[in-house]
Formats: sequence, structure tokens, C-alpha cells
Amino acid sequence: MTHFGNIFLSRDDLDSLSAPKNRLEPQYADAYNTWREKNDDSSRENLLHVITPAIDRTVHGIHGSDQNYMKLQGKILAMKAMDRYDPEQSSLETYLAHQLMPLRRTARQQMNVLGIPDRLLMVSQQLGSTEIELQDELGRMPTTAELADKMHISTKQIERIRQMTYARNTGSFLTPDEEGTVGGNMEVARNLPAEYRHQYVLSALRSDPKSVLIYEIDNGLNGRQKLSVTELADKLGLSPGAVSQRRNRITEIVNNTEKEIYG
Repeated sequence: MTHFGNIFLSRDDLDSLSAPKNRLEPQYADAYNTWREKNDDSSRENLLHVITPAIDRTVHGIHGSDQNYMKLQGKILAMKAMDRYDPEQSSLETYLAHQLMPLRRTARQQMNVLGIPDRLLMVSQQLGSTEIELQDELGRMPTTAELADKMHISTKQIERIRQMTYARNTGSFLTPDEEGTVGGNMEVARNLPAEYRHQYVLSALRSDPKSVLIYEIDNGLNGRQKLSVTELADKLGLSPGAVSQRRNRITEIVNNTEKEIYG
């Protein structure tokens, strides 16, 4: 007969059992806690730097789109979502993966600019997922024939799908019709959309409302009228020199944004 002795738990033991668990991964803890404490430009940039690999992993799984665009948009979504992150509810990587789900819709919208049929857009994303799946199974890159067999499509269709991806990344495209027939050349301009730039810059400036106002006014956003340095200084309660310093900081952020997109 098995005998179980009395089990006594101390108050500390009971407290530890009932205490909420912190699911924040150790590799993110220092940057996250510093940002929560200071919430300034430096801590924000450091946190963004630390979580960028997690963002990149999510973006890597979104095929048929410009990866650089997606990484930029992913950073915008991630930093907007950080205010709502609760370490007691989930790990940071799980939380970010959920928050970055809208990137798939953004990717489809990007490719729609090229006039690519929705059916082909979906197949393009399926091709990327299948290629990763087969690479895991085979331990090597799959051949086009293996991909075609797995997806139950022809190698010619895979060729057309790859042309679409190439178009998004280079700005040159042989346009297919609904059946995938390739037509004439269409050059696609690869300029950074102003909407993306404004979103990223405003997200980076959000801890400094005066800089946000300067950016809005300088770019005529939301119907704002442009003002001179003196007028800006007067309305913001700053010296003209302080306005110029903030403008220089904004210019640096804009330039970094362009570099992130096109290196």
C-alpha cells in the first residue's frame, strides 16, 4: 500500500504558484523594459533593432511581394502594437506574429498595382509556402518539377508565377492575362510610396509631438498649410534653432527609411 506523507507549502510557495507568469523572452527583456521605462527615441530605436529579426522571419514567409516594403511596414505595425503588449499574456514573438498578419493583405495590395489577377496572387503565395515545405522534407532546394508535382500545376505556370515575383522586385514585368499568358513589357516604377514614408516617420516621431507637427506642416499632411521657420517656432513655442534641429532629425529618419527600402 502506497503511503503519501503530508505536503506543506510555505506562503512563498503559494505566492509563486499564484503569481502571474512573465512570458517575455530573455533576449528581448532588457530592450523592452528600458523602452517601457524611458519611452524615448533612443530606447524605441533599440527595441526596434532587437525585434527586427522576429519581424524579418514573419516577412520571409510572405512570398510574391517586395520584401523590403514588407519589412518597413512590419516595423510600423510592430511598434504601433508594442503599447498593447502584455508579457503576462504571451511571448513577444507570438504576439508580433499575430500583429503582423495584416502584412499578407498589404502584399496582395502591392501586387495588385501590377494588375495581376487575384487567382495568380494566391498561387504565388502558395508557391513560396510549398517551396519551404519541400526544402524541409528534402533537405535541399526542390526542383521546379518537384514543385509542380506537389502543387498539381505545370512547370510553365510556375515560370509565370516567378515572373510576377521578379516584377515586384525589379520593376520590370511581362504582364500575364487571366490565363497566365505573357503579354508585352510593362515598366513598374519602384519609388517609395509617400503613404508608407509618412506612416514610418510619424511612428518614429510619436514620442515628440512637436516634431510630428513639424513633419505634418512641412509635408502638408491632413490639410495643413506650410509655415516658415519663424511661424513654426512661434506656434510651437520653440526657438528657430530648435525647429531646425528637429527638421534635421526628421530628414535623418526619412533618409534612413529610403535606405531600408533600397539600400
